[in-house]
Amino acid sequence: MKLLLSVLLLITASSLGAEQPVSTTLEQRGTAESEAMDEATGLVSAQSYSTDVWFHRLELELSGDFNNNGFYHQLYLKFDADTNRSSLPVWAEFSLQRPGRAEQLFHISSIFTLYRQSRHDWFAIDTTLEAHYPAGYYDLIIRLYDASTGWLVAEISGYDELILADLPLEDYQRDQQVLTVVESYGGSLGIFGLLGLSLLLWRQQSKRCK
Repeated sequence: MKLLLSVLLLITASSLGAEQPVSTTLEQRGTAESEAMDEATGLVSAQSYSTDVWFHRLELELSGDFNNNGFYHQLYLKFDADTNRSSLPVWAEFSLQRPGRAEQLFHISSIFTLYRQSRHDWFAIDTTLEAHYPAGYYDLIIRLYDASTGWLVAEISGYDELILADLPLEDYQRDQQVLTVVESYGGSLGIFGLLGLSLLLWRQQSKRCK
């Protein structure tokens, strides 16, 4: 199994001064000797576009929620794509999109090869959203391109599969912002202080009256 660590600075900001989303992605890929993708993994029922290449199975897991607000900064995605050809080198493009917003490209993979309907040629990414991903619900978009021609050969997104839709995500920096509760001791102590002040004033007035 080959591992590739890549840090991507997204360049989809609308202006030069805009904050650019940052993520870190670790790639994993199957080989003939690796463990086959589990048959229990969800079968793909629909996809936006496919030619002689198509997505067969998808697995997605979200993790990392330090502040327990229901939004995660890590996602693990594993998929098995098939082809009618004996073998086909491809590369993948991964994007996130919030409703009404432009896509945010967060990873472009290295080249990997598909072998007909093999369950060993799976591909996986383990991504940490580092900065500038506001808490929200994102759709995940995956596109596969023929490595020889650059042509788009398959595409799938949250519009096709619910597993890729409305992912509750936020970046690592925001996930570390834990709400701090400041305790106030003005309750019973405040009452006793007020009673003490009243007693002091009463004694002073009593001395003046003598």
